[in-house]
Amino acid sequence: MDFLNMKKTLVLFCLIASATFTNAQQYNLGFGVRAGVSNFLGDIGSGDLARGFVYNMELRDTRWDIGAFARYRFHPLFAVQVAFDWNRLQGRDSNSDNRARLGRNLQFTNNVLHLNAKLELYPQILSVSDVGYRGRYRTDYQTYFFAGVGGIYHNPKGELNGERIKLRPLMTEGVNYSKVVLTIPFGGGFFFTHKKIHRFGFEYAWNWTFTDYLDDISDRYVSPDQMSSDPNAALLANRYEPNPFVDLPDAKNYLWSGNGVGNLGPQRGDPTDRDNFMTITVSYSYLIRTRGGLYRSNYSWMYGRKRRWGGTKAKF
Repeated sequence: MDFLNMKKTLVLFCLIASATFTNAQQYNLGFGVRAGVSNFLGDIGSGDLARGFVYNMELRDTRWDIGAFARYRFHPLFAVQVAFDWNRLQGRDSNSDNRARLGRNLQFTNNVLHLNAKLELYPQILSVSDVGYRGRYRTDYQTYFFAGVGGIYHNPKGELNGERIKLRPLMTEGVNYSKVVLTIPFGGGFFFTHKKIHRFGFEYAWNWTFTDYLDDISDRYVSPDQMSSDPNAALLANRYEPNPFVDLPDAKNYLWSGNGVGNLGPQRGDPTDRDNFMTITVSYSYLIRTRGGLYRSNYSWMYGRKRRWGGTKAKF
């Protein structure tokens, strides 16, 4: 009799252990791709006034962003995302309504390679574990916010006679700045996960950088003898051109004349504000099964089966 009881207990224990092992295998790791747009915020562009933050953005200079990423959800409230993006940044004074910038007439393009890691936070109140309530965990919705650290490789170029020329070697402001720069990305996004493995997302990121030379513009005009010996250096440092249809500032505002402070001439950029860029992307990622016992289901016991977000049913 005791032997039979022990046998039943052992069988029951095995069944529980098996169930626990099955639950411990979660879809917490995903790999994906994304694409969208990027826009530069620095010393080039804007409307009639030079303004800060997104108010300085020029929509006509919006370009592309493509990338790949991996995300691991190690806790119901937290995940880590590692990403690599390729951004095209562009700015043209000719697109500005600012008279001073129209007279300066500078422009650049920059292909930026961005590697970064971000910590994501998933607020419980902004998640729905069963969108539409049509099935048990068939499609869920989650919102997240993030901050992280990264690095970019950049090399701005200017256009002269139809040819794109690298600006950094020319030292147009007498500065040999670095191609590798530290960044701090932060922002937010949301995604839908369908049948546990297909994830469709949207993300906004603001990338704050530790350089003011993404556009090759930062401080003041300098003497040509402080630039590279390349004859293109002086030509690309000062692109002022008289315009009979626009009342531009005087040409001396854009030319080193030898009577400035030291070897510095008139103001060319604003060294007090570092350059930034923003991206808006849509993404698809595929989730794979991993072992992890941190939470009971792929969408966390914290959310429940029929949690409503905002008191209304969400549709997918």
